[in-house]
Formats: sequence, structure tokens, C-alpha cells
Amino acid sequence: MVATTSVSEEGLRAMLADRSGLEADSLWYPVHDVPRAYQVVWPLTAGQAEEVLADLLDALRRVLPAPRPDAPGRTGRRYVYLSEITDCYQRGDTRRLLERICRAGITPAGTAFGDELYDPRSDRGWGTRPAATADRGGQPDWAWWQEVRAAGPRPYYRLPDPWVGQGEPPVDRALELRESTGSTKAYRAALLAAVREDPRQIDCWAHLGHDAFERADLDPSALREALGFYQTGVAVAELSLPADFTGVLAWSELDNRPFHRALHGLGLAWWRLGESLKAAAVFGNSLWTNPDDNQGIRDLIGQVRVGVPWDRAQGD
Repeated sequence: MVATTSVSEEGLRAMLADRSGLEADSLWYPVHDVPRAYQVVWPLTAGQAEEVLADLLDALRRVLPAPRPDAPGRTGRRYVYLSEITDCYQRGDTRRLLERICRAGITPAGTAFGDELYDPRSDRGWGTRPAATADRGGQPDWAWWQEVRAAGPRPYYRLPDPWVGQGEPPVDRALELRESTGSTKAYRAALLAAVREDPRQIDCWAHLGHDAFERADLDPSALREALGFYQTGVAVAELSLPADFTGVLAWSELDNRPFHRALHGLGLAWWRLGESLKAAAVFGNSLWTNPDDNQGIRDLIGQVRVGVPWDRAQGD
């Protein structure tokens, strides 16, 4: 006779906590509600438990929808929100953190540089075509710049600075800790503590992503970890953007740099994971919101769009 495994309410909660990365106590209600929601009784069979877990994880990781446009039917290039690129977050806590920020109140992005507009035909907007990377066939990818030129002058925006405390921002303190101690473990712990206290710390999410991305050279599983950190940083920044966002988030505005670091990392992580279409959409957002391209995204987007694998690109 074959023994069957049964799963209790506490057992399912522990399994969900392990797979989502969330504290078991925070999962009390969704697990307690399982009999009503799924028309089952405790204990569950192993098969029932797996089906319920898959559904609960999907609900936890489902992306928040993009903001509704003020003028439905609008055409033309705009920022592409994360929910239009993927249907789920890598981290189990990203959606809950975003909902926490929404409940506390979102600070919208404000205009930057007074009434000045970004004009792609001016000296500040390069005026002529910037240098572009050639794809594997030797043809430069000008599509992103053509979109920027076609859009004409656009307003500058500045993302809110989440740090309102005294002294140095958390990311600077974490970097100084790593420099003084040489401990990447302490550095990582300081960044995690900062985002637990205030999930709006986009630069901490970006640096957590960088740390995991580097560890992926020796531990491939860290790449998914990096993806989750980058996604969360980008998603937090998106909360401050208006619907149908068409503005420019210049690198020269310091408060925009954490977002661009997270966006850059997200594109690299997806590219490295073989998700070229998603990476291309992210790199397109980078160039659309910061056409001056202080990060060299134009040297990547052509390769990604024609499907050059990450490993092959690194070998060149």
C-alpha cells in the first residue's frame, strides 16, 4: 500500500513562506481561507497542496496594472510600464510592498529644470544622431533615436527623493560599510534592512540587484534574485509616474539616477536570462526617458533586438 502525504494548514503556510520568501505570519489569511476559496478540507492531499500553492504564488506575484490613461486612445511613443512587459514579479513580496506604498500615499514625479523642455534637435539633445551600436549584421539600430526625434520637445521630470531623514542616505551608509569592513554580507544586510524599513529606497533595490548580478557568475540562482530586486526598484519608481508618461527623466537630475540604475540592471538581467524581448522593452524605456544615454544603453539595444545571446555578447 502506497502512503499518501497530507498537508495541514500550518504545513501549507510554511511551504508558501518558503517559496514566496515572505514571513509565515504574514500569510495567515490567504492560507486560512483556502477551504472556502478552493472548496477543499484540511488536510490537503499533496496534489491539492501543489495546485493551491501555484495559485496563491501567482496571486502574490501578479503585477499591479499600469495607471489608467487620462486620455484613452492616445497614440504615439510613451513609457512602457512593467505590467505591459511581464505578468508577474520575481519576488513574492513586491506586490505587497507596492500596495503598502500606495496606502501610505504616493509622491508623484514633479517637473525639473523649470519650464525647460528636452529638444532632440538642440545642442543639449545632441542635435544630430548620436553614435549607435551596430547589430550583428553590421547595421546600426536607429529606431530608438528616430522615436525620440519624432516626439519633438518633451518636458523634464524629477522622481521624488525617498530619503527625508537626517544624515547620509541608507545606500551611502551601506556602501561605506562595505568599504570599511570589506564585508559584502554586511553590505547586503544593510541594504535589506533599509528596504524593509522603507521600500521606496530605489537605490537600495538597485544595489541589491547589482550585488546579486555579480554573484550570479558563481551562483546562477542569484540571477533570479537580481531580477527580483531590479523589478522591485523599477516598480516602485513607476508608482510616481503619471499615466501615458511621455516625459524625460534626465540623468543630470540626481534623483532620477536610482531609477535608471535599476532599469539598466533589469534589462541586463532579462537579457542574461534569455528574455530578449523583455530586455529590449526595458532598454527602450531607458533611451526614451534618458535620450542622452549616460549609461551606454545604445550599445546594447541593437544586439538585444536581433537576438544576440548575453554570453555571446560578453565574448566579443
